[in-house]
Amino acid sequence: DLFADLVWRSDSVIKPFEEAFPADRLFVGETDGSSFPNGGLRVTHAAAAFTTWDRGSPPFVHDGVLYIPCCFVTHLGTSIDAKTPLLRSSDAVNRQALRLLRAMKKEPKATVCYNYLGWEQEFFVVPAALYRARPDLVNCGRTLIGALPTMHQQGELHYFASVPLRVQELMTNIQEKMLMVGNPMTVKHNEVAPGQHEMCPIFSISNASADSNVFFMQVASEEAAKLGLVVLFHEKPFKGINGSGKHCNWSVGTDTGVNFFHPGKTADSLEIYVAGIACLAYGLKKHNELIRCAVAHAGNDHRLGAQEAPPAIISLYPGPKFEAHIDSIISGGPLAGLNIEKKMIDPGSRNTMAVPAAVEDRNRTASFPHCGNRFEFRGVGSSQNCAMPVATCNIVFASGCAALANLLEGGMSLRDAIAKIFKESREVIFTGNGY
Repeated sequence: DLFADLVWRSDSVIKPFEEAFPADRLFVGETDGSSFPNGGLRVTHAAAAFTTWDRGSPPFVHDGVLYIPCCFVTHLGTSIDAKTPLLRSSDAVNRQALRLLRAMKKEPKATVCYNYLGWEQEFFVVPAALYRARPDLVNCGRTLIGALPTMHQQGELHYFASVPLRVQELMTNIQEKMLMVGNPMTVKHNEVAPGQHEMCPIFSISNASADSNVFFMQVASEEAAKLGLVVLFHEKPFKGINGSGKHCNWSVGTDTGVNFFHPGKTADSLEIYVAGIACLAYGLKKHNELIRCAVAHAGNDHRLGAQEAPPAIISLYPGPKFEAHIDSIISGGPLAGLNIEKKMIDPGSRNTMAVPAAVEDRNRTASFPHCGNRFEFRGVGSSQNCAMPVATCNIVFASGCAALANLLEGGMSLRDAIAKIFKESREVIFTGNGY
């Protein structure tokens, strides 16, 4: 902003200028929306579009510029961005999850249900000079010709090796920049493929977390350029080795501390957990195409289905033990009875201590594996904005909450209602090898 405005109160025909910054500019604004990249959904003669501050995502200053996270809507109120659907889906989760808890007669003190996101950003780092020498990488984001080296990722030599010094410097610089705007990064390491790396933040409310990821991608590219490097966010820049995803660790919880995807330690928390997974299974079964479309684009479809990426078929992985529990509930068994105690793994050496492990193993070939207290949407591509995939997660979960609440409000018992939901959604649950 110029921090200047016309003096409208002046009687002069030609209004003078004054130094000013009207406060309302922080909250709303108007710009041209007809040429906004929108897949041809906008007509040129309907040009007005408006920004309005997302007050749930903190503004920040970077390189002397104030960044204010905003929604972007048309004159008719329709969204032409990725943030608005996410915020609307968050409201839907809040309404339907609270409605379900009331119908279950659980958590009477809960006043809001949040949805959370912790993203895992994978990317490749290459020298800028080599990048510029490859027109296919520059123009397409991926190589179109070439051959695999004799040794690439078979021996996991890169995954467990030391981080290259230039990349270590890059990731440290990114970490510092992110911390300056209030986004602490907790993970930075090599990934499986040569030249592939990953960084992750502390999880937070979904809309703020999605914004931080967009900013992370900008910072990564800026800091790489300073070091003579280029960060590749394409999902499959190199044939024959792992591609890059942006795994979205997503959960839903109340302001009283209840997590729909964690069994907890009480009978009530276990029933909420079972109900939460039933709702998610219902939504994934009923809206399967929606979830698939949320991660379908040219780059990501090169990645899905091989080399640690989940298949393009969307299924739910709650774990083999919970799958057996689902079948028991469908057959008339109780909601209780699930063994949720962590197991201890003995390394078999007197020099080492036993390792506490989760109840279920993790499944890299699943689209939606359960990870202890959340579900990991593994199908999201590394170049994507998290907002739309997480919005679809919220939508399908809210749909399931509404379906289960309808049954309970109609007089059906909690056990029978959950059994009915699981029976109708059983086909979407798969705990085997997705390949």
